[in-house]
Amino acid sequence: MFDTPLLWLILAAGIGAAFFFGRRRAREREADFRRLAGILRDLAEGRPAGGVIFSDAPGHFAGLTPLLDRIAGVLQGFRARATEEQSRLEAILGSMEEGVMVADAQHLLRTVNPALHTMFKLTRDPRGQSVLHTLREAACDALVSAALKSGEPQSAEIELSGTKPRRFISMRVNPTPDVEGAPGVVAIFRETSRMRQLEDVRREFVANVSHELRTPLSIFHGYVEMLTDTPDMARDAQAEVFEVLRRNSRRLNALLEDLLILARLESRHEQLTCEAIDLAELLRAILKDWERPARGRKLTLAREVPTGLPLLHANRLRLEQVLNNLLDNAVKYTEPGGRVGLRVQRIDEQVEIRIDDTGRGIPPTDLPHIFERFYRADKARSREQGGTGLGLSIVKHIVQSHAGTVTAESTYGKGTAILVRLPFAGPPEQAPVR
Repeated sequence: MFDTPLLWLILAAGIGAAFFFGRRRAREREADFRRLAGILRDLAEGRPAGGVIFSDAPGHFAGLTPLLDRIAGVLQGFRARATEEQSRLEAILGSMEEGVMVADAQHLLRTVNPALHTMFKLTRDPRGQSVLHTLREAACDALVSAALKSGEPQSAEIELSGTKPRRFISMRVNPTPDVEGAPGVVAIFRETSRMRQLEDVRREFVANVSHELRTPLSIFHGYVEMLTDTPDMARDAQAEVFEVLRRNSRRLNALLEDLLILARLESRHEQLTCEAIDLAELLRAILKDWERPARGRKLTLAREVPTGLPLLHANRLRLEQVLNNLLDNAVKYTEPGGRVGLRVQRIDEQVEIRIDDTGRGIPPTDLPHIFERFYRADKARSREQGGTGLGLSIVKHIVQSHAGTVTAESTYGKGTAILVRLPFAGPPEQAPVR
């Protein structure tokens, strides 16, 4: 039988121990709650939770340890895949030539790719800004509004404002909800300026060819009808008609021949066959052919060709075409008593051939365009002289196919000079004519 004081002592010790261990477990439980809250907060905010460890006492959170570790691993895998997909998406968008933008229902930009930065010359990150504020094009913003309102894809070609030369873009907007189902759009931009230019060139070319053919064909038609309606026409009158027909047939033949040459040059299928050419000897032969036409127009034909030039690797036929076209223009458009000159000089690994004249020259507004097809600075006089308007364009294509350059200098009222530069080594082997 225990003594009463001893019993009370044992009871007090037991109560104290229970109180002590209870407080300890309460602190551990509170620490576990805080630890659990921190882990859940890390997981919710996308941070790794690390190894999850709770106290080992039963009835607390010890059983949650493997489950939370598993959840953390799954979320980490999701984050890794999301990062990988984001990198892949950025790589795809970055490699696209087309501009891409994603905008929400309020027209605020969420994603743009580098091509869009280049296309609209954006200097800072536009995300969070409005479409109108970023692109400065009301037509683009209106297309986004139409797509959001109708729920249907919208597309249009837009001319960018304030650009010289004129620039055009094709814009297609597709309504696309975001991951939460909120409305938004994806817009694709494609530069169409080059296509517009090519279409304009094609249309202008067709119009020019039609115009060039119309005049001689109309003359043919009129004079053939005259011969048909007047069978007893006097022989001297017939001779005049036949001369007109012969002159216009030559004009038609020259035009068609130049068109065929230009088509071959621009097709890029013709291969240059180059050979070593003694340029001084070639120029002597060509100038000899032009001595008689120059005398007939009372022109002085001057030359300055140094000796000892390296051999020039070029296509002989095409080079002769260049020189004859340039000399033909110089002789044709120089007034009697004038001078036509040909000068050759070596500049490093290139040869410069300069053909100048003392003709009336080219107006400054026309000078940048003289190598364009069918462009004539003096349209009436050029047609009167039988020009097709294609000679200098052919010259440009041939010179470029030899990896050379051709430029023009002119003082209106005093004369013109055409400068052709060609590398002695010639163009790259088997270079296509461009």
